[in-house]
Formats: sequence, C-alpha cells, structure tokens
Amino acid sequence: MLVMTLIYMAVPIILCVINSLTIRDNKALQRLNLILLLVLFVIVALKTYFGLPSRNALSVVFGSTLLGSIYEGVMLFMIEDYEHPNLHKQLIRYLLATGAVLLVAVVGEVHSAMSVKPTWNSIQKEYSKSTEAPTFKRNETPVALAPSTVLNRVRKSVSDIPNSQYYDTPDSVQAQYYKGKPVYIVPLNYDGFWAMHRAKHIPGYFIVDATNQNASPKFVKKPYTYAKSAYFGKDVNRQIYRNNPEWLTMSDPQLEIDDNGTPYWVQTVYKSEAFSHRVNYKKLHVVVMNAQTGKQKTYPLNSLPEFVDEGITSDAAAHMNNFFGKYKYGFWNWSKTGVIEPTNNGPEDGVTSIFNRDGSISYFTDFTNPNSKADSAMGYSMINARTGELTYYSANGIMDSTGAKENADQNYKAQQWKAKMPVLYNINGRPTWVMTILDTSNAIRGYYYLDGQDQSIYGSGSNPTSALDDFRQALVNNGGTTKNTPGSKSEVVKGTVDRTVVVSSKNKVMFTLQGSNTVYTVNTNDYDKANLVRPGDDLSFKASIVKGQSIGNISEFKNNSLK
Repeated sequence: MLVMTLIYMAVPIILCVINSLTIRDNKALQRLNLILLLVLFVIVALKTYFGLPSRNALSVVFGSTLLGSIYEGVMLFMIEDYEHPNLHKQLIRYLLATGAVLLVAVVGEVHSAMSVKPTWNSIQKEYSKSTEAPTFKRNETPVALAPSTVLNRVRKSVSDIPNSQYYDTPDSVQAQYYKGKPVYIVPLNYDGFWAMHRAKHIPGYFIVDATNQNASPKFVKKPYTYAKSAYFGKDVNRQIYRNNPEWLTMSDPQLEIDDNGTPYWVQTVYKSEAFSHRVNYKKLHVVVMNAQTGKQKTYPLNSLPEFVDEGITSDAAAHMNNFFGKYKYGFWNWSKTGVIEPTNNGPEDGVTSIFNRDGSISYFTDFTNPNSKADSAMGYSMINARTGELTYYSANGIMDSTGAKENADQNYKAQQWKAKMPVLYNINGRPTWVMTILDTSNAIRGYYYLDGQDQSIYGSGSNPTSALDDFRQALVNNGGTTKNTPGSKSEVVKGTVDRTVVVSSKNKVMFTLQGSNTVYTVNTNDYDKANLVRPGDDLSFKASIVKGQSIGNISEFKNNSLK
C-alpha cells in the first residue's frame, strides 16, 4: 500500500522538491510547502488503503498528475500574502507543465475508451449455426432455484448459528457443482466492524441443493478468516490487491468450495495493454485464495483447479456480454449497425447461471434491439464460466426475457406474484421461456413455461415437471409438434376408442384407446370427421409419442367405423 501511495504521489513530491529549491531562503514558505505535501500524502494513503485504486499505468499517470495540479494550485492560492520575486510565475509554470501532462493522460483515457475493437476481437466467441436453444429433457435438465428464493431461506436459517447477531447474508449466491451435484454456496458477512471484532472469524457457509424445490439450507462449519465484509488485513479484496501487484481486478471475488468443503475466494484478473484500459479476454487469469489461510495463487484459465466452476465471475461475464453486443463494428458506429443489447434480466449481475448436463456451468443472457421498444430477442449468449468461451445463438421471431416476464406477471397480477430467472430452452423443438414464479416474500409459487413465438401457448405447475407436462399439452391443443423432443417417435396406431371429448374452442378432439393410458389429440381442422368419434369406434392413425405422454399430434387419421 505504501508503494502505491508513493507512486500516486510522485508528481506532487517532485513539485515539492522543486518548490523547496525555489523558496529555500523563505522558511515560512518551506513549512507551508511541506505541510501541504504531508496533508496530501495522508489523504492519498487513506484513499489507497481503503479504496484500492487502479494500478493501470494510464490511471496512475492521470491520478498522479491530477494530484500534482491540485497541489500546485493550492500552493499558488496560499502564497498570495508572501513576497517573493518571481514565485508566482514559477508556480504558474509548474502548474501549466503539470496540466500539459494531465492533458496527455486525458487524451490517453479518451483513446482507450474509443479503441475498443481489439477488446472485442479478444473475446473467444463462436456463432452457432443452430438457432435453437439448448434442448430441455424431461427429468434430466435441471431447473435451478431462483437465487432470491435461496437467500430468503438462508436468512431464515441464520438465526440458528451461534452468535448470529454478528453475521449477515450477501445479496448474491454462488453456483457450482459439489461432488457432482448442482448447489448454491452462500457465504456469511460480518454485520459491521464491531461485529467482526467480536466474532474473530466467519463460522462457515450455507450450501443448498440448487435443483430441489424444497431444499433446505445446510450450514457447513468451516471457519474462515478472510471475507469481503472484513476490515483491514482480513479484507479479501485488499489481500488479493496486495499480493498481485501486476494484475488488475475486473470483478468481485466469489466463494467456491473444493471437494473437502474448504472455502476459496475466486476472482477474475487481467493485465491491460500498455497505456490503455483495454482488456484482452484471451489472457484472463484467476486468483484462487484459501479463505482460511489467505494463501493464494494466480492461474491461467486453462490450468484452473478442478473444483473451480466459475473462474469467469458473473460480473466479468456481464462485462464481456456488454462488449460483445456493443462493439462488433468498433466505437465509431453511429448507425449502431449490428449492435445488440443484453437485457440484464439475470439474477447475478445480469446473467443467469445454467447447470449443464456435462457438469459445467454457463452464463445465459438474451439480447434485444437497443433502437426499438419492441420486446423481440435478437439472440442469446452462453458463456462457459470456466473457459470464458462465448457462444452466440441467433433468434428470430421470439420475445425477449423482459417481454416473457411481463407476460407471466399478467397471469398472477391479482396475487402480485412475479416471474423470475427467465431462461430459454428448446422444448418440443420450440424456443420456450422457463420461469420461476415467486411471491412477495420470494417463496416459490410455481413454474411457468411460455412459448417464445406464441404468447397464447403456456403451461404452469407447482413443480418443473408438472409445468412441463402442462406446457406440452398446451402445445398439442394448439397444434404443436414433438419435433426434437428426446424419446419421441412416430408410430402407426390402431385401436378401439375408449373415451373421447371434443374441445370445440380449440378445434380439437381428445381420446384414449382401450388398453392404453395415452391421451391422443387430433386437429378437427385437418380431419373434420374426427368430430364424429365415439367410444367403440375403430381407428387407425399415425402419431408422435413421447414416453406415453399426451404430447403428440395425429396425422393420417382414419375412422374405420365410418363408411
């Protein structure tokens, strides 16, 4: 910290030395000169210790010259009552020289802000040829709990911890796989300076099954010393800042645990290009710090410890999405050609953590058109949280996550429930928004599935599976198909009608066959004689079936009992 203070004070110190030589015959002015430098030094030292200023070369030059200008300006103001030949002219010259250097730094800042294309080029990106969202498999692809629900349950459990008055919960959770299972990790915070002084350490953290709707938080007793809410030498941000002088931080640390349950702080860091703020996403590194001992090591992305699932933290991913969407054609793109804007509807810095079937985690974000008030999605990205690779999927004719949430909210307006955590899945070959419905206390009230292309097709249920079945039935009722549904197959069916019902409002007929539990649906707009189906009729048709569920359309329908 002392070194950084001296670096930022470099220009004021040089000016102080020059001023001392100029006024060496005036002891009163020399005292004033030294007192002013000392006051400025104390202020900068406090700001450096508590504010952890940037160590970027451009920021240092800008900050140091700005301090020098302030220092010399104050000196010029305070010596008006002193008589000294040419002193005012000397100080003005020094002030102008410092201002010139400051102007150079400002030009560097402006150039850094405008020359954004190299940063965009450094993003490891792939444009998927597929326009389909990830395939949703019944009972296989997990729908995660909303982080706000997890935090609500954790806050109710904090009182069970000894001396719970010393601790508080954060505003975010950490997604990761623990022993092969998707979980959320929730650290504790000190409830202020005096609470930290009394508590001495954080007693542990909470772990919650991320995909169990009724999961209860489990407190893990793994005391650790270093925390984001700690002060002085126990502040994790300060420790990482102090021990990694060559690296710049671009995110807050996140808490992850290894297979033994040992907590580690994980933070994404980078080295900026010379005299620039530009980030090179190909050269991102990750600091992994043991929260118990403070021991830390910096890793490149391709050499991360196995237990680290989100080396790219959520706010680093959000930063990447913003750059990816905005600067494809650089800064001087006044017509905004190709510009897309992330909706930032995710619970974690605008992104949503997705638990993939292969045991990895991705960040999901959808993009919309910044030039229009329409709620259509231009596409969406999936960022691998471990490698930083961004895959972009184009979307046509589907609503964005904002529109999806507003649509779902209308169905629960009377209850004042809200849709949260919208994620786009591919269900039955159709882009579908999957959302969690929460009440005003963030308790789960159900799940809502909304067709991304047709707002009249939706399904809801108390759990993800029942909501999925309801949505698939809605697809059938509206003429949807089972294309791309895992486990689906088309078969020729013959049998005798057991029960039947006509859904006149939807122009559908639903029926079952003797000896079968499958409910078949036929569109009467395609087969008008289906309106005449009665129990006992002999039918033959072709249907798409998914594991015995009523989710397939009928084709080549024939009622053999009608002549």
